[in-house]
Amino acid sequence: MTSAFADPRTLPLELDMAPSIELSSSASGRVTALACSESRALRSGDIAMRIDGQPVAALASEQPFYRDITWGVEGADVDALRAALGDLGYEVATSGRYSGELHDAVAIFQRDRGIAPADGSLLLSSILWIPNAQTVPSECSLSLGQAYNGGDLFATVPGDLRSLRVVQNVDNVMVPGPRRVTVLGVEASLSEAGVIDDPQQVRDIQSAPTFAATLAAIDSTPLTARSALATPVQVVSLPPAALFDVTGSTACVEGLAGAMPVQIVGTGMGATLVQFPGGSAPSEVVLGSSLAGTGCTL
Repeated sequence: MTSAFADPRTLPLELDMAPSIELSSSASGRVTALACSESRALRSGDIAMRIDGQPVAALASEQPFYRDITWGVEGADVDALRAALGDLGYEVATSGRYSGELHDAVAIFQRDRGIAPADGSLLLSSILWIPNAQTVPSECSLSLGQAYNGGDLFATVPGDLRSLRVVQNVDNVMVPGPRRVTVLGVEASLSEAGVIDDPQQVRDIQSAPTFAATLAAIDSTPLTARSALATPVQVVSLPPAALFDVTGSTACVEGLAGAMPVQIVGTGMGATLVQFPGGSAPSEVVLGSSLAGTGCTL
């Protein structure tokens, strides 16, 4: 019986990550509170630590902050600050010189986190740049009571996700063809080579709420994807006893006109699902002890 088959399966993935990133702040003093854990995400807007009682807030942007940002300055870092505050829900324009509405948003950000003075000037010593909205440190470098000098290592975090690749093994030989996959709730395309590398899809996967925790547990719980063919193929359902000379995903079946090759693409409900590379399937196949066993060539 011929039917549509989408080859649904769960696929193990391996991640290609950029090199790790070292985080530091320009604050100096004694560490009086610390929120760094190798099992908990550090999120943009969180208080990462307190130095001499003063909060140092994590703040995510595409590029590190390198100077105090005060009234009248402009540049890529100012626009990065705008994007970081916008992501946290503050109403700011996407670009422009540091002026009224950005000044006001920074002051509110400071008050919300207890940063003093809340005067709308963002001092580099009051923030800790992080590369993503949430990230789980792979290594924390500080302890309570430790003396911290500006530029000392706070933590090491994983680099950005660059691509994902299906781990190939004998259990996941897929039916050829374009595929759709779902990774951490994100829909993505899988190339013929078994790779997810569309930049936007990769960013969406890294931005998934569970990505940071998944990455932290990757050694014990590998990441997987749900996958299926974008366009189902037509297959024939045969009793396992109809197949002989099975080698990997190839086999032979015997019809009234003799033996012919088939490609095994899956199993289901006690049947073997096959495709006939040469064309249409025979109307009848020989089973079990009635097989002549003459072999075939794919």
